[in-house]
Amino acid sequence: MIEFIESGLFTTVQDLGRTGFRHLGVSLAGALDRQALILANRLTGNGDNDAGLELTAGNMKIKFHRDAWFTLTGAQYEIRIGDRQIWHGWRSKINAGDILQLRGPLSGMRAYLAIDGGINVPVCLGSRSTLMSAELGGYEGRTLRSGDKLTLGEKRSLSKPIGAVQRGYSNEIRALPGPEMALFTQESRKIFWSSQWQVSNDSNRMGARLSGEALALVEEQSLNSHAVMPGTIQVPPSGQPIALLADGQTTGGYPRIATVIEADLWKLAQTRPGSKVQFIHVSPNQADDANYEWEQYFYRLQRAIDANS
Repeated sequence: MIEFIESGLFTTVQDLGRTGFRHLGVSLAGALDRQALILANRLTGNGDNDAGLELTAGNMKIKFHRDAWFTLTGAQYEIRIGDRQIWHGWRSKINAGDILQLRGPLSGMRAYLAIDGGINVPVCLGSRSTLMSAELGGYEGRTLRSGDKLTLGEKRSLSKPIGAVQRGYSNEIRALPGPEMALFTQESRKIFWSSQWQVSNDSNRMGARLSGEALALVEEQSLNSHAVMPGTIQVPPSGQPIALLADGQTTGGYPRIATVIEADLWKLAQTRPGSKVQFIHVSPNQADDANYEWEQYFYRLQRAIDANS
């Protein structure tokens, strides 16, 4: 069991999300930076979909009530156990009774804490992830608070620290043209691809709101409600795009100007409000290649883990 002495400002339990229920209006949820959670889980000896903690901001103190191994990935945090500083991105051991202290983020936006055995909250609709808008899953469907206690899964048999280099962040985010791209004026299409878009303070787990030169349609349109998914970039009447993230709704009625490729969604999750991003037009083949690069990254990672275990 772990106990939160300080819980941070927006800490939730997340796995890789809730699939197969979008036709019922249930969003995916899950880690916004899926690759960072997978990396933390693999280094900690867990399955890719085991639940960990998604940290967004604020200081944390977590007391461990059993010996455990843990790994923190994603956004950079200062990590300490007493006076001992812990390396980011490395599997480390903590003894029962010790308190893990986390301060940040120093860079990036969201960090992922995996603990051997995973966080053992009840499975809800096939997932342990927290969907805040529906108060579903995770720990009582909410963010964690000081005093909360979470049980852990079965201990893994691990023997020594091991770490990995995370892939580098850039503000260039690859995207495919959306189904309604042609409804926008030629000038707006050019602006969308050539401009840098600032991530708004109004962004959350549902979507990244972007601000810049307003985009315009050739003529007013009334669209039927249609399916949307994480990565879909909609443009409401304000002309300011919204890129949907894991908690985003399942349907929408705004024109879809583009879709962020799955391999780059993590970059939006790690971009702080006030920072800028630029969308790079790619083809479906290039999107497939980007996914393959991630597969190769985790393939090489697993080989290294196996060789050092």
